[in-house]
Amino acid sequence: MSLLRPCLFACAVVCGVAQGAESATVEERLRRLEATVERLSDENSALRRELGAGRAATLPVAAPTPTVAESGRALRIASDLRFRSQSTSYEAPGVPTRVQWLGQMHVALLTKLSETFEGAIRFSAGELNTTFGGTPLSAQFIAGDNASRKQAFIDQLFLRWRPAMADGAKAAVTIGKAENVFYTPSRMLFDNDYMPEGATEEISFQVSQRDRLWFAAGQYVLDEIPGSSRDPWMAAVRAKWEAQWQPAWSTSLGVSWFNIRYAAALTAANVANNNRGNTRTPAGALVHGYRPFYADVTVTHLFEHAPGYAGKFPVTFSADALHNPAAPAQRDAWSAGLTIGKAGKAGQWEIGYRRVSIGADAWYEEMIEADYGAYYRAVPPGWNTDPASLVGGPGG
Repeated sequence: MSLLRPCLFACAVVCGVAQGAESATVEERLRRLEATVERLSDENSALRRELGAGRAATLPVAAPTPTVAESGRALRIASDLRFRSQSTSYEAPGVPTRVQWLGQMHVALLTKLSETFEGAIRFSAGELNTTFGGTPLSAQFIAGDNASRKQAFIDQLFLRWRPAMADGAKAAVTIGKAENVFYTPSRMLFDNDYMPEGATEEISFQVSQRDRLWFAAGQYVLDEIPGSSRDPWMAAVRAKWEAQWQPAWSTSLGVSWFNIRYAAALTAANVANNNRGNTRTPAGALVHGYRPFYADVTVTHLFEHAPGYAGKFPVTFSADALHNPAAPAQRDAWSAGLTIGKAGKAGQWEIGYRRVSIGADAWYEEMIEADYGAYYRAVPPGWNTDPASLVGGPGG
């Protein structure tokens, strides 16, 4: 029917014109022709509506073309998958070398809600830590347990506001569980998998073509204690100066301060016990406070090329130091290291060496790199009785 109607329409138009040519004036023929075209247009519109109503249930509806504002809210997916082998040896006699095969997976869903608001949720593989969910210091799974199923956990879940700023300035306020802006490469303060929960405020200024200043503050929940209003939490502030002296030379200098409030409530029974090293009571409570000052410096040189490396080749020297005035002894930490290259994209690689020394009470043990720290042949009083702990292991 849809093919027949257009043919009838065309015949009617031709017939109308032919008949008018014999007996009507030019004006009359034009009027009749206009009326015929109008009638045929109405019939054609009615036919389209009938066909559309009959096929709406079976034909897909084309999505409207998004506007610029709508397209900015599209959902983005980011993911990565890594595998590595790790060998850990101890100088203590009688302790065997531990070899592990590990896998790491992240899948993130990110969305821009408006010009100033964005949010994200990220999932990662992990190991179950008794009654505390996934361990905060390791977003990876260990191959073993006869190919058992591996867990996936919420690694990040946050909302971020980026207010409009003047040229050369940027700011952001983040609420939720998000990437740790206070992480430093030495991992003397935090493991790179530690994602704090709370609020973070950031602001930066490009004060000159060479210099940039960055400031951050954070307020993070560490635990919620039933029956008490003294819940442990951490305050953090950091200032950093970055300078690009030449195209090939750059430096950074940072200073920070951290303060853990009500640290005595962070017992092995209240939070996941992954590292060991802090001075505790027989009941497992922390004896000293943790209010350390921290400073770090980096110097980077970019070479034009290197064998087997894609892009400019960075070489970075870095050092940092920490002092905790709230502890009477074993309260200092420092590290220094050299990094050649930077892994991150296809065709890039990285080799690094770092010397780290951490006093037992320099910093809270449950935040630093899980592979660093003291070694214990026997678990001191106040620690958990996880079988993995009974044979010793890395501690804070």
